[in-house]
Amino acid sequence: MMNRLGVTWFVACLALSLSACANIDVKTDHDPTVDFAKFQTYAFAGLTEIDKTGVYDNSLMRKRIEAGLSRELEKKGFRRVELADHPDLRVHYWVGIKEKQRIESTGGYYGGMYGWRGGYGWGAGYGGGVQSYDYNEGTLIVDLVEPVKNELVWRATMVAPLEDTTDENLELGRKALEKAFEEYPPKKPSP
Repeated sequence: MMNRLGVTWFVACLALSLSACANIDVKTDHDPTVDFAKFQTYAFAGLTEIDKTGVYDNSLMRKRIEAGLSRELEKKGFRRVELADHPDLRVHYWVGIKEKQRIESTGGYYGGMYGWRGGYGWGAGYGGGVQSYDYNEGTLIVDLVEPVKNELVWRATMVAPLEDTTDENLELGRKALEKAFEEYPPKKPSP
């Protein structure tokens, strides 16, 4: 009995962790003419402020984002340097938080049923309802820019519903960055 309960909890936790990862929308784009093999060093250009509206500027969060980006870039063989050391790539990023609302229909019941003596009938039924849920959606955009030409060579956009705690959001960010850098460096298009 206890073993069965443990397996059930394990499966439930696994399903929850997989569904959390599935809710992260990650898109990447790159310049197909660029030779990504030549890039070996990077430096952070900091939080890019395009527009104050919706930008989440928090020094603690900035440190965490840079640590996560460094972890992923170093997995790919990059070495961090300072901007004054003329890096091969400048890393720009920005974060936004937007209030969102999800609306779900609860469906309805139309009254069809089987009777307890084998009969079949129709009843009045009911039309169901609608529920709305408010939540915050976080967006992290990461740009890799070639400083010599000042051209964007790679971009990742990550969007996900935010969780209730900082720890949950840190894990969400870690998974988003891992997913974004899975296919880095981009494969050269076949001729």
